[in-house]
Amino acid sequence: MKKAVIKSILIFLLASSIFLTNCNSPMHPQNLGEYLQDLFISNDVVLDEDDFLEPVDNLYLAYAKILGLIPSSYRSGDRITEKTAEQISDDLLAVRDKLLLDGLYGKIDMHEHYRKNGSIDTFLKAAGCFGISRVVFLPTGSPPDNHGYQANWESMLEQLQQPYGDRIIPFCTIDEADPNAAELVEQYIQEGARGLKLIGGHPDFYDEPLNSENMYKVYQVAAKYDIPVLLHGSIMTIEGLKEQLEQVYSDFPEVTFIHAHYCSTIMSGINLDVCAELLDKYPNLYIDLSMGGGIARYHKYLRQDLAKIKNFVVAYQDRILFGSDIILGLSETKDFNWLYERIKCDIDLHEKAEYTCEFGESDRDHEGFNLDKEILKKLYYENPKKVLGF
Repeated sequence: MKKAVIKSILIFLLASSIFLTNCNSPMHPQNLGEYLQDLFISNDVVLDEDDFLEPVDNLYLAYAKILGLIPSSYRSGDRITEKTAEQISDDLLAVRDKLLLDGLYGKIDMHEHYRKNGSIDTFLKAAGCFGISRVVFLPTGSPPDNHGYQANWESMLEQLQQPYGDRIIPFCTIDEADPNAAELVEQYIQEGARGLKLIGGHPDFYDEPLNSENMYKVYQVAAKYDIPVLLHGSIMTIEGLKEQLEQVYSDFPEVTFIHAHYCSTIMSGINLDVCAELLDKYPNLYIDLSMGGGIARYHKYLRQDLAKIKNFVVAYQDRILFGSDIILGLSETKDFNWLYERIKCDIDLHEKAEYTCEFGESDRDHEGFNLDKEILKKLYYENPKKVLGF
């Protein structure tokens, strides 16, 4: 075990001990579970078992963990100090007005990028306001060859040792042209990777056909370990890429593929018929609805024909995943408020009939999908659960 990992564990254990039993502060009369229940109810946050997408032992304890108010290792019967209780209360009040109380707690976010020194803790706190309990992070690098992805992966491994580490679902990435790519994927799986992201289908990164002999070795590793493969796949702009991916989807029916961004078909028009063709043809294929940095372009097409896009989502509701495609790196701009507002745009699109968004076209009201709760449950939890093998 690396020294950095050992150090992180020791710091966490020490912090947990101080958090729970600070000798300089008197003990709170209630245990943690009782305190949290009273705290939430007194702030008009009343929870029910049906609010959670998966069963939980203690509603208020589980929700506090989603919000990042307490580490995920804490138990209902734990004793806390008065100082700790006060800190939990202050942290809740800081986000109380931002909580989305939609009764869909335990959402799984399937597509976010991580770069070294990005604040995963801040991201998780912003995401927690929307009931997001777990997030897939992808340690991607820079074009044209994904340079720096290995350092980002190492940094992300260290994040797994933090108190919030079990909320991270790590996917690995590669340089698709690297002849050792397959061996590296196997190494990353041994280190904890739960999936693979291919960045090579992006126009800025495309330097290796995705149906090459080298890449087939990578897919064989994915099949061996039964991990999903998420890919960008700009099939409307990279000539021949659609045919390459069709060959891959066909030759590896045992591998679950996730073609991001509506199969990258809302580009140069609304080409969802191409995405529908792929979904109909390959039962091992899922897609996600992430808009990423192209949110302004997506808003233009949503405004052009919202009904067409919504009808597509409803028709393929069993094959669709939620994610925002945010690149989380060292940036003063991407603070809590920035992350909160960016995630809110995607959540509001799915859940509301009308919403505003601070990104892209911020000067107008937008129509949303206003999806039924049963469909939202599939996008947020049931479909990710199937893809991840939970």
